[in-house]
Amino acid sequence: MSSKPIGLTDAKIKGLKAPVVGQVEIKDAVVPGLRLRMGASGAQTFLLRKRVGGAVRNITIGRYSERFGLAEARKKARIVLSDIEAGGDPYEHAPRPIRGAAAGTVRGMWPDYRAAKADRRSITEIERVFNRHLLPQFGDRLPETISRAEITRFIDSIAAKTPVMARMVLGQFSSFYGWAMPRLDRLQANPCRDAGRPPPPKARDRVLTLEEVGVLWNILAEEGPPFGPAIKLLLLTGQRRNEVFNADRAEFDIDSGVWTIPTTRAKNGVAHLVPLAREVLEILESIDANGENPKLFSARGSSESGPSGFSKTMVRIRKAFEEQFGEKVQHWTLHDLRRTVATGLQRLGVRLEVTEAVLNHISGSRAGIVGVYQRHNYFEEKKVALEAWATEVARLGECHRLKPNSQPVRIRRSSEQMRALGMARGRGDRQTATSASGRSFSSSATSIGTSGAT
Repeated sequence: MSSKPIGLTDAKIKGLKAPVVGQVEIKDAVVPGLRLRMGASGAQTFLLRKRVGGAVRNITIGRYSERFGLAEARKKARIVLSDIEAGGDPYEHAPRPIRGAAAGTVRGMWPDYRAAKADRRSITEIERVFNRHLLPQFGDRLPETISRAEITRFIDSIAAKTPVMARMVLGQFSSFYGWAMPRLDRLQANPCRDAGRPPPPKARDRVLTLEEVGVLWNILAEEGPPFGPAIKLLLLTGQRRNEVFNADRAEFDIDSGVWTIPTTRAKNGVAHLVPLAREVLEILESIDANGENPKLFSARGSSESGPSGFSKTMVRIRKAFEEQFGEKVQHWTLHDLRRTVATGLQRLGVRLEVTEAVLNHISGSRAGIVGVYQRHNYFEEKKVALEAWATEVARLGECHRLKPNSQPVRIRRSSEQMRALGMARGRGDRQTATSASGRSFSSSATSIGTSGAT
């Protein structure tokens, strides 16, 4: 570690170049013992080297920043020297670790910001955005030193791969700045407000065809839990992905045939009653909806959270799709199933306001003044609509069976199960394929059998 005297100024300190390795110390020519230490990371710290009680001590004065410059360091060093000469504690004025908004950096303010947002339904998404994107990039920066150009470049780098996520990250960072502004005197404006914003994503219009619905129904029968039954529930109920995959068993009243999505989990904050068709009840019985696990579909090794692995599952299902159709199939996502349900209900003659009630939409026909005075929940109408749709899905499954000689969808089963599935397909029926261990995998959750092609 090198050390040399220099007439320090704020301008010279700002112009110093960090050493490639190790640290460098620069003595101040004004206050005896005061020096600036700079490491390879570029961090600059004032410290006071003084002999106390026969031993040389290094006393930290503070980190160099716009708020704590050379003048403040010299003033504080003189106070420490005076205290030492008077027999006082040399570490009395040493900076102590601080947390929260007082810490100044984005990372230091994050715990307070998170606590302020803890009651939001979107708190999980806020945490994910900060932990995955914002804290790694800007965590150690002072909010007032981050420019809109930096933010724009950062958002552009995300948008190159995931435009939707880029808009979400920018929105969350802007909300943070809105919260931070009254807490930071030096922060005069929200840099996110004028930062470059990726264009909104093109509205999706993908709807599965009737044949695709039937093929998907049979593919899901071979997918097995948790994704097979869970995606079936998506297809039969039209609810949102997170509402299905993070559902608690306590939300389901099997005897009454009702699924209650509480306000804390509903995206729009409105509690939602979902009537359960017979096909849905059979799926719930097959996965033991009254089991001890609090989650209807739980993650491996955790009974408190829903499953993960959506990407791999969708790759597997799409591959099976293309094998059945013998060609590349237009891309679709789990959210497209919700649009498919809405379109299917309309095709069956369900009124628009009932379809919106099924989806728990508060826009469209239920928005504005109508939503204020129209309090009918359409439960009976929703029940009739979802029962008709479930019957239609089962019929489509009967009409569009899987190819007898195609590769089974999920290859992680035992050889006995695989052979049983192959035999069931070869017979061209929906007979249950049972493994040697006695566990059954039905090619459908229902035994409805109607004839006729679509």
